[in-house]
Amino acid sequence: MLLTATKREITGKKVSQLRRAKKLPAVLYGPNRESTNITIDPLDFKKLFKDVGYSKLFDLDFDGDKVKVLVKDLQSNTLTDEFTHVDLYQVNMKKEITAEIPLTFVGESFAVKNNIGLLVHPLQSVSVTCLPSNLPASLEISIDGFNEIGDSITVADIKLPEGVEIANDVAPDSPVAYIAAPQKLIEEETPEEEVVEEGEETEGEESKEGGSEETKETKDEE
Repeated sequence: MLLTATKREITGKKVSQLRRAKKLPAVLYGPNRESTNITIDPLDFKKLFKDVGYSKLFDLDFDGDKVKVLVKDLQSNTLTDEFTHVDLYQVNMKKEITAEIPLTFVGESFAVKNNIGLLVHPLQSVSVTCLPSNLPASLEISIDGFNEIGDSITVADIKLPEGVEIANDVAPDSPVAYIAAPQKLIEEETPEEEVVEEGEETEGEESKEGGSEETKETKDEE
């Protein structure tokens, strides 16, 4: 996968001229690269980004020099959904990097198939650290063992490729996926409040004259 970039001199508000000329403003930076303003073809990038996302390395041809890069950040027009700016990170293939890797849920849950519970996955991606050459495109999470309500997988349970580690800022006990009770079951298990007619006394409650010591507890762009 190859994307071509050219250096740009236009910055600030004038970059709108580039967008009208069908050029996408971007910036290229990295440990061995000073921040450099560039432009790329918006259609070529849009097609490439569908495949690489934020987790795949690809080649960038910048003034005849091919370098390995990752998409680090994107800005887009909220009305048209078109990209307006891209941050590209040039990696050093000999130094570890930290990147956000998408999670892919595979298999079939007995609990879901038989309507015992619902599959909930709070995490859609996880941050990992590794050499650029070991960077996985995605991480598979099997839900085959999800048979009943409460079955779960945490970050510590994720099977990682050789040379890949979960980033230090990710808690090992963070839930990745679990089986939750259906909403209908939750509602059925929630006790209804007893309706007390005026003049009646509830259990454990007496009039002031009775001297009861029990009380009610009362109570979330460039």
